[in-house]
Amino acid sequence: MKRFEERDVRRFYDLLQHTPELGFTQLNAVDGDQLIGVGLFDNEEDFVAECKRYNELGQIYAGVNPRSLNLLDAYGGLKNRIRSLFVDVFNDEDIACVTGIVVRDVGQLTDEAQAYMRDISVLDDGRLFFPMDKPLDFQDRSRRKLSRLLASWFFGEADFQNVNLMRMVTVPGTAKQGGFFLRPRVRFRKFRPFILDGISDAILEQA
Repeated sequence: MKRFEERDVRRFYDLLQHTPELGFTQLNAVDGDQLIGVGLFDNEEDFVAECKRYNELGQIYAGVNPRSLNLLDAYGGLKNRIRSLFVDVFNDEDIACVTGIVVRDVGQLTDEAQAYMRDISVLDDGRLFFPMDKPLDFQDRSRRKLSRLLASWFFGEADFQNVNLMRMVTVPGTAKQGGFFLRPRVRFRKFRPFILDGISDAILEQA
């Protein structure tokens, strides 16, 4: 079976909803437990090309939320290309906005979150991908406050530690390190090409 499936990589990029105006998509290449490369992408074609180039060199992860355009000042060499880097130099202050949330356990979700279950995608490891219908920005609130709003809406408790805005996930369509013959690449367990209508306003209405 193929170790690279471009269709799934492109489907995943569409779900991210990252645009050049919002910020960069971070790609990490990891060999075992060691980070070996990082790139910041502002377009789909270069994103797909680098996923393919690094496909069997390491496990490929992408940031769920876009990284700030300001990173280009210090890390211009990472634009649209994975470069050798052995430490992830970014943190949650580099998140430009929230375009999606990935959570693991459906049993912990509130009724409001579970109402969207039919329309969400499920990633290879079983995590649930909730794409926002509008980006949630930090203009009128801190990252901690927005994380608490997200945690409250998804889990029913305002513990911001339950929400990881820096979440990196394996890219569907790329090779799975340690994968066997019948499961050679990362896949969607379920793919739904939907943006979740009304979810962004519902989260902010708690404020």
